[in-house]
Parts: sequence; structure tokens; C-alpha cells
Amino acid sequence: MNVVKPNLCAVQPSHYATIAGWLDSAEATQRWAGPGVPFPLPPEGFAQVLELGSRPGWALLDELGRCLGFGQYWITDAGTAHLGRIIVSPLARGRGLGRLLMQAMSAQAMREDGIERLTLRVYRDNTAALALYRDLGFQQVEASSTPELLLMQRTSA
Repeated sequence: MNVVKPNLCAVQPSHYATIAGWLDSAEATQRWAGPGVPFPLPPEGFAQVLELGSRPGWALLDELGRCLGFGQYWITDAGTAHLGRIIVSPLARGRGLGRLLMQAMSAQAMREDGIERLTLRVYRDNTAALALYRDLGFQQVEASSTPELLLMQRTSA
């Protein structure tokens, strides 16, 4: 599976089963999507459970249109978009796609009217994601974090 030019597009119903298939346990599903999201995540309930109507989803596709990554962002406060539910296909990890997905989603979110700040939450034990987010300019906000989850933010330059 060579990725030449990944492309970010709005997630489509044809991607739901693929994305849901990346989650291999109830624990993985909860860590990714939060409490109340069932495992297995049924493709027919994907849009409703993830609230795609108010929290649009984005798919990272390869040159053949295969879905390799997914994430969402939504407006949380004036000037702030929150990135969440970020995941890369287990078969495509370790190839820089998380970085491409984050860069593309961040750029998309920053194009929204009035958005000046991006936030996200990450489990403190997710060292690969933490390193990536720090490298992309996100900084810890300890006052808004918990012992398990770290809130990070980045403001536009």
C-alpha cells in the first residue's frame, strides 16, 4: 500500500466499516471515541454515534481512494476548534500518516471563520501521539488536564 499523495476529504458512508474495523476492543473504542460508543461500532450507527452532523468527520485517503486515517474537529468556544477521534489504520501506522492527517485537519480547522486556537486531548501514556503533537506545536495545558488525559493547544501564529 504505497501512499503517494494522501488527500483529506469529508468522510463518506463507504468509509464507516473500514474505520470501525480498526478498533479491536471495547477499551480501544472507548479510548478513541469516549464513553457511550459501542464496540463493535456498527457502520449503520457510525454517523449518529459520532455526531457527524455537528462534528464533521474527515478521512485521509490514498491515491486509490482507500481510507487510511480519520479524525474530527468541532467548535468548542469562540475561536477554538477541538480535534478528536484521530486514528490511522493499524496496517498503515509508522509511515508518517498521523502527521499528514494532523497537518491536513489542522489546516482545515484553521480555515473556519474566526478559529485561532486548536485543542485536543491525548492519553498521557500514548507516547507516539504526544511526541507528534508536541512536534506540531501543541503545548500542554495542565490546568485543564487530568491524571490520565492531557489537554493540549496550539494557537495560530
